[in-house]
Amino acid sequence: MGTLRAARRGRSGGRQRGERLKTLVTGGAGFVGSHLVDALIEAGHEVRVLDNLDPQVHGAGRQPPAYLHPKAELQVGDVRDRDAVSRAMEDVDVVYHQAAAVGVGQSMYEIERYVSVNSVGAAVVLEEAIARRDQLRRLIVASSMSIYGEGAYRDARGAASHPGLRSEEALARRAFECRGPDGSELTPVPTPETKPLQPTSIYAVTKRDHEEMFLSVGAAYGIPTVALRY
Repeated sequence: MGTLRAARRGRSGGRQRGERLKTLVTGGAGFVGSHLVDALIEAGHEVRVLDNLDPQVHGAGRQPPAYLHPKAELQVGDVRDRDAVSRAMEDVDVVYHQAAAVGVGQSMYEIERYVSVNSVGAAVVLEEAIARRDQLRRLIVASSMSIYGEGAYRDARGAASHPGLRSEEALARRAFECRGPDGSELTPVPTPETKPLQPTSIYAVTKRDHEEMFLSVGAAYGIPTVALRY
């Protein structure tokens, strides 16, 4: 599943064919971020990575992963560290904000850490982006399909249905399929990006924060901004 939201105001932020851009990928040593780094370098761009090499992802030694592209410039730092973010943003044209604490279940008991890394980290990145608004061509932020909550369904009459969390009683019975308010069966259907957002974890809430924060700042300061849900 993937979808896109964009804020456009003022300059287009467009790229000329064949133009080499200097890009920053926060969280670029992670799973998705590292593949993005590979694609950007293969497309001919210069890539800088800001990553804290979180032990939960990279092990206690916090060593750069062997899979990180050798042409990427790695700066080890936390997105909550203003000095680290400022250094990483020096002279860049485009920022891809991928850095985040990731984990739906874990976010429900490590609430402070998830809000700090994800929401506060995004705030620091955005404040540094504002200071460089005449320099930046575009901001691109990783949102998440988790902000939708449960996917879209239709009932027996064909009406749209957006069920919430399963009840404890249903889970105890191992009744995992979603049902309508009257207990009737629902049929899953492709989820459109217009589906009402129903984030059901702290992780999902912070990813919704990412999306709204970036789009709001991009619109207010004339920085072309895109949020991707996947």
